[in-house]
Amino acid sequence: MLRSGQISASISAAAILLAGGCSEVTPPTLPPLAEIAEALSINEAPVVGDPTEVYARVARGAMACWFGTSGPLKTNYIYHAQAAPAAQGGKAEIVIHERDRNSDNPRGLRAFRVSITPEGESAFLVVENLKLRAPLAKSMEDDVHRWAAGAIGCTPADGDWAPMPPAGAKNPKSWKSRTKKKGREA
Repeated sequence: MLRSGQISASISAAAILLAGGCSEVTPPTLPPLAEIAEALSINEAPVVGDPTEVYARVARGAMACWFGTSGPLKTNYIYHAQAAPAAQGGKAEIVIHERDRNSDNPRGLRAFRVSITPEGESAFLVVENLKLRAPLAKSMEDDVHRWAAGAIGCTPADGDWAPMPPAGAKNPKSWKSRTKKKGREA
């Protein structure tokens, strides 16, 4: 049996709920899932090829382009990967760590992650930015998808910039090469 205090509390709660349903205030809505995934910088995509093959393509590209002689990650980051053999499914994970110069183990915090998992006869690729600046992470994500699809090579870090002016443009004095020094050839 309900006590009078419980009855009045139940009636009050029901009235509040009913009155709340009649108000003109609209409840908040969530953004679409695609926007949430973009905000979290998580990108998933199926890729043609077995996981071991996809891992080899992505790892080769990352080592040559991101950690190569002029790679953007060479000095401050460390490449670390774990890959299972093809006979065990070929699941792989590539993690880019911040370089920790003050520790015996130089692998610091995780900055970027690529996960490759088997899915039937193909692989499933997940790219996640954990700590990198957005423009660099976007470029790296694009690289991963290109390499996973079979493309090779590095994306130019600075787009189509060239050190020389376009053909027919007048060069400023500082760009002119000097072929003579005080009456003799250089």
